Amino acid sequence: MLLIAGGESDPNLHALAQAATQAGVPWVDLRVPLTSSPPFHWDLTDPAAAPPWGDEVMPTGAFIRQDVFAPLNDPRPVVAQRAQGWSTALQGWLLAHPTVRVFNRDIRATAFNKPAALIRARACGLRTPDTWLSNDTVRLRQRLAQGACIAKPAAGGGYCQTLDEALNAVEPGTAFSAMPALIQPRLVAPEHRVFVIGPHVLAFEVRSASLDYREHQDAEVSPATLPAVTPALRRLMDDFGMDFGAADFKTDPDTGEPVFLELNTSPMFARFDMASHGALCAAMIDVLAAA
Repeated sequence: MLLIAGGESDPNLHALAQAATQAGVPWVDLRVPLTSSPPFHWDLTDPAAAPPWGDEVMPTGAFIRQDVFAPLNDPRPVVAQRAQGWSTALQGWLLAHPTVRVFNRDIRATAFNKPAALIRARACGLRTPDTWLSNDTVRLRQRLAQGACIAKPAAGGGYCQTLDEALNAVEPGTAFSAMPALIQPRLVAPEHRVFVIGPHVLAFEVRSASLDYREHQDAEVSPATLPAVTPALRRLMDDFGMDFGAADFKTDPDTGEPVFLELNTSPMFARFDMASHGALCAAMIDVLAAA
């Protein structure tokens, strides 16, 4: 029995639920609607308590995603707070029940910090771009004069932009911008995303005319192979305590080699599942249901 939890409008959860149904794996639907909440009651003092959503059947595996789609459709703070509250409550219950199979149960804090993750990736044998984490506008303008660069938020959550766009947004005469950003040389297509799901590895090529395809949703996705990076990527995931994630690579324009950008700990996957004709979600169900 699987538990699938998160936002009702999340297309990734829809794809996973469909894969579970097709595989004949029973699952509990705890996708939270926009306008109402299902019951939740957990007595932390009772180790034999039934699952807090009122079901007597204990799941053997679970997949949970915080709802990021409801806040996109409704920017009121209460909507984002509700999504975070549900995710925290369910994640807490899952962490307290180690017999329930979940991805990345023992994930380490380094995996969530992009600069630190780049250092660990290089130590594990992945090629990484020459990176600055900086808000020094004088140094950044000097670097821009040496070649095209990009800037992206150090904490994630925003789109990648060219360094000159980022500098143009800074008030003239400002020596230090409000926040440090990750500064890297501009790489080229093709971009690759490599999913590692337990023993499964699925790679995809992503082609887009945009610097960041998420901004305009104009990417073409197709299955691909990227075997050269797999051993080092698995070393990095072992280092992070991860058994599920998606690594992003772009291409060095001079050598044609793949360059590691980041490892997503809770990636979107519905579009890639479609490109794989369901193989990606089938792999996820295979691992989660193996418990």
